[in-house]
Amino acid sequence: MTAVATQARPAEPIKATSYALPLLVGIVAVGATGLIGSIAPLWGLALGAVTFGVFAWLGITREVLDAVLLVIAGVAGLGFFGWVLDGRTTQIDMKLALLAVVGWLVFGLAAGYVVYRHRTELRPGAIAAVGFAWAGGALLAMLTAAALGFIEKLNTREVAAGEIQDLTTTLFITTAVVAASFGLSVALSLWTTLPALFGGTVVVVLTVLAYNEIGFSMEEVFTQLGRIGEIIDDFWPPVWEWPKSLGQPVTNNIVEPYIETVQIAIVGATIGCLLALPLAFMASRPTMYNQWVYRTSKAFMNLIRTIPDLIWAVFFATAVGFGNPFAGALAMIMFSLSIMSKLLSETVDAIDLGPLEAGKASGARHSQMVQYSAYPQVRPNFVAYAFYVFELNIRASVILGFVGAGGIGRLLNERRNFFQWDQVMAIVLVIFVTVLIIEAASIFARRRLL
Repeated sequence: MTAVATQARPAEPIKATSYALPLLVGIVAVGATGLIGSIAPLWGLALGAVTFGVFAWLGITREVLDAVLLVIAGVAGLGFFGWVLDGRTTQIDMKLALLAVVGWLVFGLAAGYVVYRHRTELRPGAIAAVGFAWAGGALLAMLTAAALGFIEKLNTREVAAGEIQDLTTTLFITTAVVAASFGLSVALSLWTTLPALFGGTVVVVLTVLAYNEIGFSMEEVFTQLGRIGEIIDDFWPPVWEWPKSLGQPVTNNIVEPYIETVQIAIVGATIGCLLALPLAFMASRPTMYNQWVYRTSKAFMNLIRTIPDLIWAVFFATAVGFGNPFAGALAMIMFSLSIMSKLLSETVDAIDLGPLEAGKASGARHSQMVQYSAYPQVRPNFVAYAFYVFELNIRASVILGFVGAGGIGRLLNERRNFFQWDQVMAIVLVIFVTVLIIEAASIFARRRLL
């Protein structure tokens, strides 16, 4: 009799959504401990107990030793946190906040050690990651508390007079919530090897903080919807012709600056993309074996990408003269170079290494391997990116006109200053149609190359 082997079903992969509820409950529970935040040691005891409860729920640990460690670290850490805040002599600034969150760092390191001790695959750096996550969340909450209205915002006179801020229960709750959001999400991400837990939590927390700090109001948005009709009346129908100046006949003033804008975009995209082609291959590991060249190219890419296109425009306009389209073209070259080199280098990083290895084995030179093995793989992407960069240049060159770099942006800014919204609409429609044409050309080119 022949035994029939049965194949076991593979284990179902761990999903981040299955940990979302425990993480949310843990954050809320830790936040609730802030209700007794005015009594720092007691707050620390509750923090340690709640964190251990979350760890036990998730199966990280149920050992009494870990519970004792978290409670002791909570009492000591938040005791230090409360001691620093109670001894303040002025408002909470960066220096005071950094000193105070050392207490959260102590607790975070203890939580990180618990996770590390029960997850043998982790490296010791995981302890520091969890610790700094708790401390970073607490620091963020403290630095945004005044802007969010959780503590009073002192003016210059009050600061000079040595007045201090009264701490509220809301501040303690917010600090606990943000610290737990960062700390628990990092701990769970390390435990489950699911970075989405940390990434998703951080995005939500930062969005909520930014939403409140800038005073964003959905109520105001909906109350202003009734003004849409008035705005449409101002913008529509578009006016295509108007006098260039007082006393002159009505004429079309869009064509000439529009052509100038397209010329700026063409020059910027063409030269910038051509310069980006070798830079992208030098800034990619599969096609650049020289570490010095690779790191230098990466550093140069990061440098030019950190400078906004408006700053490039102001710089070149100052150098060659305001209102000169040459300044706009130079700014667009740098803008195109920064965008294309970044996109293309990441595409090169993902190419198939087989053709490169085959070329190397056959004795081909490095330049030949890049030309015949790497470039053909990224050529369709290069063309698509080039059209995309050209489209970006059209839109960016409009804004550059606001700072004296030539093009249709100068005309748009002029009409805006005179509140001629129907003429502004005509200019916007021209730009809109241009972008649609470029997109259609990009789709056609990609289909021909693929």
